Amino acid sequence: MSNHLSHDTAARLLDLTPAELTGLANRGVIPRVDKNAYSLGPLVHAYIAYLREEHIRVDQRPTQAEIAAHLDISDRRLRELLTEFGLDHKQAALAEIRVRYLRKLREEAAGRAAGGDLDLAGERALLARAQREGQEIKNHAARGTYAPIELLSDVLANASQAVVDRLDQIPADLRRVCPDLPQAVRDAVMAEIASARNEMVRKTASLVADALETTDLQEEDEFMVPVADE
Repeated sequence: MSNHLSHDTAARLLDLTPAELTGLANRGVIPRVDKNAYSLGPLVHAYIAYLREEHIRVDQRPTQAEIAAHLDISDRRLRELLTEFGLDHKQAALAEIRVRYLRKLREEAAGRAAGGDLDLAGERALLARAQREGQEIKNHAARGTYAPIELLSDVLANASQAVVDRLDQIPADLRRVCPDLPQAVRDAVMAEIASARNEMVRKTASLVADALETTDLQEEDEFMVPVADE
């Protein structure tokens, strides 16, 4: 019995659409035996390696849009922050930018942004900026290009769980699709899948926790009441 899989079978095994699998194969990410056939072992190994590299890319070399989405801020606000921090998003890792942003939020929430003294002009500027950003959010919501970060976190967690559930089904799929696959190869594939599964769960939990922490800090700012002139 041949261990080669058809294009549609390989796409179903990886839980991809045929078009998505074609794109990965054309980019050289997924190896093909021929135009419409794949070898099971290299197929699974290459896709797991791709998932790992994609996680690393987003963390180490994120695009500007990915950074802004992660911090739940506009692209323009991100550019302002990067200029203030003296960072280049093409060189700085996502974790570094996130830490700098959280520190800034904590300082502002604690009233240390103006050197520890009450600065009414600064407070008014912060309020005006918050109102402007609030209007931007309303505009994005009206255009259907905005969603609350809690919703995005839920979607991320659910999507990750769907992938994990699909990975958990692979052992049964292997037995059905390739019953003659040597046990040593089966064990090696399962070890790689288990490693990718655990890393996906860990990374998703970390991203959700970071997102919720950022949300908590932003909610603290909403309770800061401007002080009137005496």
